[in-house]
Amino acid sequence: MGRYFLFTLIFIGLKAYGNVYNLDDLRALTKDGSYEEFLTHAMDIRPSERGDEWKSLVAKMALLSTQKALSQNPIPRKDFRRIEELYRWPSLRQDDVFRARRTEIGVKYLRHCTRLPEPCWNDLTQFWKEDSSDPDMAVSLAEMVKDRKDAPYSLWTLLEQPLKTPFSEFYCKKSFIMTALWEKLGLDYLKLGVEGKFLTKIEETIHADCLPSLLKESRQRVYHPQSEIDRELAFEILKSTGKADKNLMDFFYTLYLLEHPSQGEFMNLAWSNLTLLGKNAYRRDLVMEELKNLDPLPDAIMGSLDLVKRRAVLRHFKTNFPEYFDYYASQCVAYYGGTKKFSKGNPTMKCQDLMNSDLAAEILPENKILQFRNVKKI
Repeated sequence: MGRYFLFTLIFIGLKAYGNVYNLDDLRALTKDGSYEEFLTHAMDIRPSERGDEWKSLVAKMALLSTQKALSQNPIPRKDFRRIEELYRWPSLRQDDVFRARRTEIGVKYLRHCTRLPEPCWNDLTQFWKEDSSDPDMAVSLAEMVKDRKDAPYSLWTLLEQPLKTPFSEFYCKKSFIMTALWEKLGLDYLKLGVEGKFLTKIEETIHADCLPSLLKESRQRVYHPQSEIDRELAFEILKSTGKADKNLMDFFYTLYLLEHPSQGEFMNLAWSNLTLLGKNAYRRDLVMEELKNLDPLPDAIMGSLDLVKRRAVLRHFKTNFPEYFDYYASQCVAYYGGTKKFSKGNPTMKCQDLMNSDLAAEILPENKILQFRNVKKI
């Protein structure tokens, strides 16, 4: 009873000095557009009296506050922090318009201050912790930190949830997002190994609407890898999702044997596939056209220090895909003979080693070996 009486006296005393506002006061401030004073005293109203009218007035005046913040460039930190304080009000947190404005203000403010000599990483951290549910906001923040090693969050921390939403169809078309996704799947693939359920991991990582962009990227990287693992990863993505057709499999397995084949499932599949190609000239022609587009031509196996593996693979090629060695030797002679220009330099990096090896007579056309020796004498 005593505490209640004391509280009543304090309340009356504050009201006497004009420090506690009632609903009539808030109506008057709304009419005048005095949003700063309104928002300072909106919480003077008792919780039991914060009905629909009060919520409507708060929403209206809060939006005026956001308009003022957005009109400034750059947005001052105090205005950013004020909007963040308002966002903690339950009625405004549930207001879709205010939520959108809050995101717009935060992104605009952070885009500027993260570029300053002393970036506002603490503000970005608090902004993200306050509400990380908006996928558009997460993508905007990810774009801010994508090239920043000093950022408080990794790129994938910000992108993980957006790529699981239907909006991923649009996000995955952004190159920096696809790069982040590719790196993530690359790590997952290495952890899973060839026996892992890679399709399950892909489905856990992205929404189905992102898949077309991933498949497009994979097809590009099968033919134009950007790192050592790219081609294998791209092939596994296409194979796991049922998008690796016969032509692509012929190309990949052929290329696998010409590069760095190692004992295991890929080696067995590639070996068997080359045997099948040996019985089908049309399929070999299709692969040959794809191989001709590569510069330099794949030939790592020709310089392998594993002499037993090198001899076995090259003999297998000679038996089942002699057209490749014919073309390879022709390009080699043209390069060293200077009869053709190659914008990227020698297209047959291991040719000279192969020509001078004891395998040359067994693998390469005799006339090409003679031509090579003649141009080397000049």
